Amino acid sequence: MSHALGDEAKAEPNLVPLLDLVFQLIMFFMITMNFVSAQLSEDIKLPIAQSARAMDKAEAEVLILNLEATGKLQVIGQPKLGTAGDKRYFLRQYYADAKRSAEAQGDSKGRVKTTVIIRADRNANYEDVFELMSLCKAAGFKKLQLRAYTRMGG
Repeated sequence: MSHALGDEAKAEPNLVPLLDLVFQLIMFFMITMNFVSAQLSEDIKLPIAQSARAMDKAEAEVLILNLEATGKLQVIGQPKLGTAGDKRYFLRQYYADAKRSAEAQGDSKGRVKTTVIIRADRNANYEDVFELMSLCKAAGFKKLQLRAYTRMGG
């Protein structure tokens, strides 16, 4: 006999790829959670509305604009935009990028389906809110929404 019983190869599973996959999933969910929480600034105190509806699930492409009481605009991944020129430039660039993306996805007319959600602070001037809405329309966005809290219990 050339082989002894002690020389048998033991079959053990290789767990390195499985652990690698688990760590990648954990990192993915940590990063996406940070993006979602960063879009909704807690510094913005929304006004209270008598009736408000929940966001439609079909609205996949969303741009969230947080308007502070001081009139400055907070957008994820951008420094605060204070002047109308900064806001105009950002919105035009964002619209142009969305249009190029739509064309790359096969829409020959480059229709932008992005919904702009404006989260204005309850102490923001109406003039600032109107100016932001006008800038969004001038940039080419068609769908605008304002966010508010619903007063519960009337």
